[in-house]
Amino acid sequence: MELGKYNQSASCDSNSTLWTNNFILICLLNLAVSIPFHSLLATLPIYISALGGSKETVGLALAYLTIAAVIIRPLTGLSIDRLGRKGILIIGLIIFVIPMASFITIVPITTLLFLRLVQGFGWGICSTSIGTVASDVIPKSRLGEGLGFFGSTASISLALSPAISLWLIEILPFKTLFILCTIFTLAALMFSLAIKYPKVEVKNPPSKIVLIERAALKPSLIMLLVTLTYSSLLSFLALYMKQKGIPSTGLFFTAMALTTLASRPLAGRLIDTKGQYGYNLIVLSGIAAIAAAMIAAVNISSATILILSGLLYGVGFGFIQPSMLALCLNRVPSTRRGAANATYWTAFDIGVAVGSIVWGIIAETWGYQLMFQLNLIPLALAAFLYVYNSRQSLLVSPDPNS
Repeated sequence: MELGKYNQSASCDSNSTLWTNNFILICLLNLAVSIPFHSLLATLPIYISALGGSKETVGLALAYLTIAAVIIRPLTGLSIDRLGRKGILIIGLIIFVIPMASFITIVPITTLLFLRLVQGFGWGICSTSIGTVASDVIPKSRLGEGLGFFGSTASISLALSPAISLWLIEILPFKTLFILCTIFTLAALMFSLAIKYPKVEVKNPPSKIVLIERAALKPSLIMLLVTLTYSSLLSFLALYMKQKGIPSTGLFFTAMALTTLASRPLAGRLIDTKGQYGYNLIVLSGIAAIAAAMIAAVNISSATILILSGLLYGVGFGFIQPSMLALCLNRVPSTRRGAANATYWTAFDIGVAVGSIVWGIIAETWGYQLMFQLNLIPLALAAFLYVYNSRQSLLVSPDPNS
């Protein structure tokens, strides 16, 4: 069985050179827009609390961003495929940066939440567009490897941005952070203008509107199940560690980001060169690594085990994330990559949002330890779905002209 095989006509496939000017620019763009995104995730809760906001208000800031991104992604994918990449990407970056610039002046909490909602729409548009442009400029024969390096830019941001931004607000006013975040987003906008976008011809435009790419649903569902575990760590690991009297929860996410950064390119290279065997090895070992990380998280008794858990989770996440994205993109022609990217990232966002709610209810009722133990259930489902779909040839690419 072969995964993700079809003849593509996009111009970027005429050679196998990965590190072109376009690829470097899209990586820099992704890094530049990820830095303010991860910085605000870490610091906005503190800012809202300083303004007198409640814990519920802090939660709404993340919820509004996620909900807006989920709503806009399918429409963004459709627009990218029908109207082109460049204009949609630029619009998304502009919508993303306007609220950022508005944060520079102190605004009421209700206004801040509205701006965060607007920013969520901008994030959904620009992140979907960036991923689609990246898949356009990466040669087909090196898609997995290219997506691995491309995704590593977000891992670099995740490893550095929260820690640096939290340090920054300790010595300087919040205004300084918002100014720097605005500058990074404007830099991303400049990078978007410098890219030479490959022309993607739509020979037979679909007669009906398609917001969700069916060919990308199965890999996206597997990623959603994996992302459920990520949401539990993102939302509740710090509280669990505080309960156990273990400081420095940030060490987990730093360790996770570092091994994610290292494992993404390796995963991409293996699935490009080893085909079905590479996918099986990377996906199943990735799920096993995350399961080991969750077991370690349940039994954390020291900072050493905390770091070990982060290292394991980073390896697993770094293996699975580019593999599932590559499956989504390999299953569609270039004219439907926007919809495939939107479907994948919508599933990712839903996993974070739903997981935060469900795990919160479980933790409130039965405690954090059982909650982390129950994370093994979606991982087992993800492994089952992958193995079942592979054996039934359901992950083989359909006819790209269908």
